[in-house]
Amino acid sequence: MSAIRTYADERRPLDRNWLHKQRRHLRLWRRFVAQAVVRETHYRAHFLTTLLVGLVQLGLGIVPILLLFGYANEVRGWSRAEVIALVGMYQIVSGLMATFVAPNLNRMTTYITEGELDAILLRPVSSQFYLTLRWINVAELSNVASGIVVLILGLVQAGIRPNPLEILQALVLATTGLLLLVCVWSAMSFLAFWLQSVNPIGFVFLNLTEAGRYPLAFFPTAVRAFLTFAFPVAFATTFPIRALAGDLPWPPLAAGLGLAFVAVLLVRLLWHRGLHSYASASS
Repeated sequence: MSAIRTYADERRPLDRNWLHKQRRHLRLWRRFVAQAVVRETHYRAHFLTTLLVGLVQLGLGIVPILLLFGYANEVRGWSRAEVIALVGMYQIVSGLMATFVAPNLNRMTTYITEGELDAILLRPVSSQFYLTLRWINVAELSNVASGIVVLILGLVQAGIRPNPLEILQALVLATTGLLLLVCVWSAMSFLAFWLQSVNPIGFVFLNLTEAGRYPLAFFPTAVRAFLTFAFPVAFATTFPIRALAGDLPWPPLAAGLGLAFVAVLLVRLLWHRGLHSYASASS
């Protein structure tokens, strides 16, 4: 495997300009998107099936909220409309992850145990970039669209009219939360370098993200800390809604950006550590 790593290093572009590399990766990612769109046009029934499944899941997520607020107008400072908006935000985040992240990280066990990683290491691109963003499930964008509709309906029903600064704050928090979740899932998937299979870990991750359907205030203090710092789904759902409502100060935004920076560095280090311990499955 050392020979493969050496050859991969030699194949990397001689141009070390950082911006040039990022443009190359962006062009490559656009090709991934184009291929995904072409694949989706060949299986149009898949798009309709994904849309129907997403709508059913969205409905199942709203039903408990309707039952809960059938006995109260407000729970822990949250109205029914605000929680519905939160469900819409969760649908957007989960849809984006299902579109761009899940199709790739769910393949980690196959990449490593069946030797497919060997061919990827020989490509003149970042192997981590390729493994994380190669496959795209365009049909899942329908869930993002339905989530946006529910989010807007919830905000309108709650009488929330955010100003541009609050919208910007919510967008930054949602993006930060999404990045943090991707880092957590990536770190869990990269354990495939040392474990026989990480598929069960992926199921655990998806089950934990279900907590994002509910406001952080609904949970005990210890669980709130876990969902904020250890498994930071709160940055992707609860905090953006509070920002849109104008109830969130700036420190959580700064904390989220700091956590995201640290998380990206740690995931990058874990990836390199895994590559050093990787023994080719094809050799």
